Amino acid sequence: MPTVTKVTQQRRAGRYNIYLDDDYAFAVDEKVLITYNLFKGANLEDADIETIKAAEFKQKAYTQALVYATGQMRTSQQVSQKLSERGYAAHVIQEVVQRLTDDHVINDELYAQTYVDQAISAGKLGPRGVQFKLQQAGIDKFVIEDALVAYDVDDQVAALTVRVANLLEKNSRYSKFMAEQKTQQKLLQQGFDLNLIKQAIQNYRSNETPDEMLEWDNLDRDATIAANRYADYTGWEFKQKVKAMLYRKGYDLNLVDKWLRQHH
Repeated sequence: MPTVTKVTQQRRAGRYNIYLDDDYAFAVDEKVLITYNLFKGANLEDADIETIKAAEFKQKAYTQALVYATGQMRTSQQVSQKLSERGYAAHVIQEVVQRLTDDHVINDELYAQTYVDQAISAGKLGPRGVQFKLQQAGIDKFVIEDALVAYDVDDQVAALTVRVANLLEKNSRYSKFMAEQKTQQKLLQQGFDLNLIKQAIQNYRSNETPDEMLEWDNLDRDATIAANRYADYTGWEFKQKVKAMLYRKGYDLNLVDKWLRQHH
């Protein structure tokens, strides 16, 4: 029966080398060392050694998962995926995830609540956007529903007030109509409610000072591009092609007619 004749500490904290009958046998984590009493003089049967090695393998998986999960908040699914990528078997992953859960290292409910709170504070994602992100992270749908209760209409309105102003300014090179469409589409993609988006755009427009010159300047730029594109056409056909292009860009046709009268 092999006997532990020497135990030495590695340079890496918490790791130990085990010698059996004066020959190096294997290395273990401090927790495994203590759990299995791997101190000088301990006698080990072959079955004991296999059990210790299996425990060390699981401990290694746990340590790697612990480092991954403490760098920032992680979900059960994210930890499972990381361990799977590193080649660990499903039963080992399940044990590690359960152990991390029992140790309060991972907590899907807390993750969801924290994510919702941060999303409300940042104001860049609406409830459906947050829901999608949490689903991607593997959070249970009922946990998501409970967490999203904190994201109310007032939070969306506050976020949209800022987002609409920023996006309309960003899209100001387009026609007024197209700028609003692009803003609306972006906010829908980010998970905000359509009716609240429309109301936020309406509120912004009602409070702004109309800049008629901006719309005319944008039209002049795009109309010039259209006129150059269809320069080979003349008369009614030329005007119809220019009008069609500018209509698709959201310009008022009365304004387009005015431009055509001035330039052609």
